Amino acid sequence: MKGQLYIDLTEVLLSTSGKRTQYYGIARTVHEIGREAALLRNDIRFVVFSFGTQEFYEVTWRTLANGSAEFDLPKDVGQKWVRSYFGKNPILPLIFNLLNRRTAKKNHERWLKHAAHLEPVTINDGTFLSAGRPKLIVDMVRALRRRGSKVAIVPLLHDFMPLHDGATKRFRKLDRNFLADNQFLIEQASQILTNSKFTAKELRSFVEKGMLPSPQGPVTVVPLVHQCPDGTDASEISAPSEPYLLTVALNLGRKNIEVVLEALRQMDADGKPVPQLVIAGSHRKRLRRYASRPVFRGIQDKLIFIDNPNQTDLVKLYKGALALVMPSKLEGWGLPAGEALWCGTPAICSTAEALQEVCGDLGLYFEPNDAPHLATIIEQLMDDEKHRLDLKDRIRNARPSLRIWRTVAQETLKAVAADQ
Repeated sequence: MKGQLYIDLTEVLLSTSGKRTQYYGIARTVHEIGREAALLRNDIRFVVFSFGTQEFYEVTWRTLANGSAEFDLPKDVGQKWVRSYFGKNPILPLIFNLLNRRTAKKNHERWLKHAAHLEPVTINDGTFLSAGRPKLIVDMVRALRRRGSKVAIVPLLHDFMPLHDGATKRFRKLDRNFLADNQFLIEQASQILTNSKFTAKELRSFVEKGMLPSPQGPVTVVPLVHQCPDGTDASEISAPSEPYLLTVALNLGRKNIEVVLEALRQMDADGKPVPQLVIAGSHRKRLRRYASRPVFRGIQDKLIFIDNPNQTDLVKLYKGALALVMPSKLEGWGLPAGEALWCGTPAICSTAEALQEVCGDLGLYFEPNDAPHLATIIEQLMDDEKHRLDLKDRIRNARPSLRIWRTVAQETLKAVAADQ
């Protein structure tokens, strides 16, 4: 590889401020790839970006007794991200900067209070790899280019959901800010990595439609994982003693928890036994209001909300569940489905293309709006012990073929090296 490789950990830094988002989604991906990459190569420099000072800082790491890597990241830095890029619109950035001067000042003060010990790093050349959210990477790239940096930019793109009308939160139309972020990032990137074949296919589709520019370099698929590492935190919860289904990080809309609630409601209306439903993830007021509707009165005593379980408890919930249900209409990969399989638990998934990529012939599938079919799948798992045990045997026998974070890090480093 020519030049220094810098790996961005900003997403992990932001996730350490109060919430446990490091256990989920993009922050989890950034963290795990970084930890495995550190163990694979000793010449990588890990960095974080301060939105308060607009500078990069180096992060050191150490090897723990169990052989894993741990980054020395400051806690509670409290960097509040504020949108600064609106594509070619010259007015909105000026307005937002004016309105958010106080936020920028607080970001700067909190950085100096909690992260002043980090050493600043100048990134002039080499390769800058980030698996963070596009809106965050855009700010970093713009800061680099303002300083005349010639570093090659390599993002790992996770999905293009906001480019589908009605697929995002609150059913809003096309997210034009997300579009502008990705347009800028693709124009700046020397190479693009995607987290699945489906995401690469989506990229090609939006390029063909003229919504996104053609990539300047190769597009390499680095599929994510099934591996679900055991946690190191003490357990804080008890798993239900009755049979339960598990959902992880679901919400209304694209994540489609509505179909799960409807399937259980139909089972109750038909006089069938209804399993408990554990809803694990961030606290969602809107979801709780939806689940409290009178139409779901018959199943409300079956709903168990567990806010932000730690990794130890997440593994416990996976292993004790009758099945994980992942009903998303669209996904870029689908970490919970893979993690369930890793823990030996059946995954009931929608027919979303990425979820079929994750689970293959180990998954149980239904069309995302087909609540009666989902109910039938749940009933069979509950009532047919041979079917359930045969499925769990197939999942257990397939575990050696499931993807792990070490493999993802190896393929990521290989892809970056190949483009040098």
